[in-house]
Amino acid sequence: MELIQDEDESESEDFYDAEDAEPQAMEGLNVDVTHRFDYALQDNENRENYENEARLTDYGTNWFPICGVSAVCFPGQQLPMKFHDDEREIYERLVSSARANGFVVLFPLDIPECTSLPYIATLSRVVQANSNALSMELMGVYRCKVLKYNLGRGEAEVQLLPDVELPSLLPSFIPKYAIHLPAHEKRSIATRINGYPFNAIRDVTESAVNECVGLLSGMLGDDTVRQAKDRGLTYFSYFAAKHIFSNRLTEYSLLKEDSANGRIVAALKYFKVFVGRCSRCRIPIFRNEHIMRLPDQTMTHVNAHGFVHKITLLSEIRNYDRATPPSYEFTWFPEYAWIIIQCSRCHEHLGWEYISMTREPRRFFGIQREGITFQNELQEGDTEENWDHVPEFDNDDQEEEDDAMNFIRLILRR
Repeated sequence: MELIQDEDESESEDFYDAEDAEPQAMEGLNVDVTHRFDYALQDNENRENYENEARLTDYGTNWFPICGVSAVCFPGQQLPMKFHDDEREIYERLVSSARANGFVVLFPLDIPECTSLPYIATLSRVVQANSNALSMELMGVYRCKVLKYNLGRGEAEVQLLPDVELPSLLPSFIPKYAIHLPAHEKRSIATRINGYPFNAIRDVTESAVNECVGLLSGMLGDDTVRQAKDRGLTYFSYFAAKHIFSNRLTEYSLLKEDSANGRIVAALKYFKVFVGRCSRCRIPIFRNEHIMRLPDQTMTHVNAHGFVHKITLLSEIRNYDRATPPSYEFTWFPEYAWIIIQCSRCHEHLGWEYISMTREPRRFFGIQREGITFQNELQEGDTEENWDHVPEFDNDDQEEEDDAMNFIRLILRR
């Protein structure tokens, strides 16, 4: 967690704006990176709920607390946050704001563009908080542009950004007699009438939305995707963006996209994954058919040290080693023990293996997005057939699974 603030807020009311802001203005509390992959989750009991919202000036400017997180938050996306004991002052400041108006500005850490003003962020609403665990849940509400900082108060002046939906040009140029003709004939007629190139009046958005629906339905289920689509183009564009297979830089590029149409078209290519590779050494880790989904589980989690992880669930992976023994402590998936896993070639942290004695599937994997490079398109020499011939280190999966199960049995006997 990182809050824009000054060390002596009682004496400082310094302002930074888009014209004179320097990268050092972003400096705040440093998080110990050695705890980045510790696996723990805060309790969810005794939470205070917030429903009130501030009156926002439409596309004007407003001042709100600002906080950095290790994730990109889209409007409509729920995001967990966890604070350290020495960050209680920051936590209380955000909670006080939540009680007053409910909003906090979230910006993604590790994004170079967010080190200088102005930049795009997300105005988020505090949904609930747990003062004992120093945790809170936020929901993205609006895209906004950060214009200025008040370091003394840990606040930023932001401008709300409109969500643009570009209508198709085609209906504007179709005579009434041609309304019921096939789309190809409609575009041909419209081209002859107004002179626009054939592809310029093709309804690209409708085609992209339908393709997104098909791809997402395979992962999330028909009902979930249909409900998101029925809420409108803008909502669906954010829904699609938060489910892409890529890294934070790509997600941030989608957050910056001004039009819902452009966001959907840009996100479309990232639903297609041929192979996931280790982000450091590029050895293959999984294929597209290994991607899975468990019901009623969010894929964005926070550990006890405040790091937010967006994970991809997989039924099978290769080229990995276990780095820790199994543990049930603070598990994100009830009745599953977790094991930290790393690349068997370069030891890059990949994510976690989950094993259960009582639930199905008995075993699956959660890969954290920053440890993987998603290959969204086929590269030269890549085919489904040659997957079995890529370089691979020895992994005796059955033997390792048996060892893990035996360890879990010992834990349960204690």
